[in-house]
Amino acid sequence: MKRIFNLLILPVILVGILALYSFANKRHYNREITDINISFTDYSDPFISEDNVNKLLIQKEDSVDNRLVEKLDLNKSETRLVADPMIRAAEVSVDLNGKLHVMVEQRRPLARLLGGLNVYLDSDNSIMPLSSEHTALVPVVLGFKPEFQEELYEFLVYLENDELLHAAVTQIVLDSKGNATLMLRSNDMRLKLGKLDKLHSKMTNFKAMLAKVEKDKAVDQIKAMDLRFDGQVIVVKKEE
Repeated sequence: MKRIFNLLILPVILVGILALYSFANKRHYNREITDINISFTDYSDPFISEDNVNKLLIQKEDSVDNRLVEKLDLNKSETRLVADPMIRAAEVSVDLNGKLHVMVEQRRPLARLLGGLNVYLDSDNSIMPLSSEHTALVPVVLGFKPEFQEELYEFLVYLENDELLHAAVTQIVLDSKGNATLMLRSNDMRLKLGKLDKLHSKMTNFKAMLAKVEKDKAVDQIKAMDLRFDGQVIVVKKEE
C-alpha cells in the first residue's frame, strides 16, 4: 500500500514543481526592466561611453527602460552591441528584480597605423577605427601595407609582452620592403631592426649592448643601433 502511495504521490509532486516553475517563469518574463547596469571589463581606455552603449540597446526608437522582459531579445541586444566597431564582446542578462546587466569588452589597439590609413591594429589582428571619445597611447606605425600585417602583428604582441620595449618604442617606420626602424622614447635613439623576424635574438643583443653603453654612461652619444646582421650590433655614434 505504501509503495502504491509513493508511486501516486511522485507524479503529483512533479506536476506541482512544474506548475511553480511555470508560474515563476511567467512572472519573471512579465516583469518590467527597472534599471540598466552597464559595466566594462577594462576602464583604462574608454573608447565608447556608457551613454553610447545605452543608445545601442534602444529598439524602435524606444528605450529598454520599462519594457517587459518577455519582449526583450537578449541575443539581438548582444548582436547589436558587438556590431559596434569599438566593442569586442558583450553579455546582456536580466536578474530576478528586472535589472538589465550589460557587460562590455572593448577592442584593444596595439598600434596606430598612419599614412594611407588612419586606424588602429587591435589585439585580434584586425583593423579598428579611431574613437571620437578616446585616443590610445600606443606606438605609431608609418609605411604600413596590408602585406606587412601578419609580421607587424607578431612584433606588436612581442613588444607588448616585453616590459622594456613596451615602454621605450614610440614609433615604427616601415620601408617599402617591410624593413623596420624603431624610434625610442628617450635618448633620441633609433633601432634599425630590418625584417620583423628573429626578434628574440635581435632584442637580446640590443639589451646587452644597451646595458653596456649605460654602464659606460655613453647612451647619449648613441645615434642608432643596427640589428640587421645576425649576432651583431652595430653602434652609430652622434656626430660631435
